[in-house]
Amino acid sequence: MNRGKRVLNSVIEQLSYFAYGQPGHCCLCSAPGRTCNGICPKCSNELTQQMASACKVCGMPLRSPLELCRDCRLNMYYFDIQRSAGIYEGRLRSAIRRMKYHGERWLSRPLGLLLSQVALAFCHADMVVPIPLGAASKKTRGYNQARDLAVEVSGKISLPLADILVREEVRDHQAQLNRLGRWQNLKGTMKTADYCNINGAQVLVVDDVTTTGATLDEAARALKHAGAENVFCVTLARTVRH
Repeated sequence: MNRGKRVLNSVIEQLSYFAYGQPGHCCLCSAPGRTCNGICPKCSNELTQQMASACKVCGMPLRSPLELCRDCRLNMYYFDIQRSAGIYEGRLRSAIRRMKYHGERWLSRPLGLLLSQVALAFCHADMVVPIPLGAASKKTRGYNQARDLAVEVSGKISLPLADILVREEVRDHQAQLNRLGRWQNLKGTMKTADYCNINGAQVLVVDDVTTTGATLDEAARALKHAGAENVFCVTLARTVRH
């Protein structure tokens, strides 16, 4: 999609929200007309099918009747459950990258509403917590896309937003590292804010993408160290190893 079309779609989107409270086109395939929270029925059905059978812990798509993926059979995570709206590929991947790297921050609203459908399974939680950005990344980007998504999830499932995680700068960019490197790079890089009291809390963590689960696990470690009883995680997409 060229820049001119993206700008036009953004304008249409904002006008549609103002006039009707609903997106004017699908934020994934750009099809005009009826959408459910910004996603057309075709795209919504495709995402549902992708995640129809998933690992009961980390949410990795699996072939039925398997219940645990290889990693969850071998490892223990700090988080209790992780679920995603779809696989990090195709139109969903493109929309996330546009929101995250190309300044199309408006996409956090329809994508956040999509994520809230996944988050409904955890509406018994006490709070919604976004994954934080490091200071350098936030300065470069100007916003934290995970927080934008968390705002939408918080409003949709009626849970308070608690921006209580603090992140130190990691040593290397996660996208450039292999699986083991991602875990080592994040170890000990998150903590909770000094003012928070989450003893016994059920916490729902929000992020855009999970690859190895290292970021979510580090967040869950920090939250449980601060007293959280359970940590559930939701992301828009997860990568799948082929």
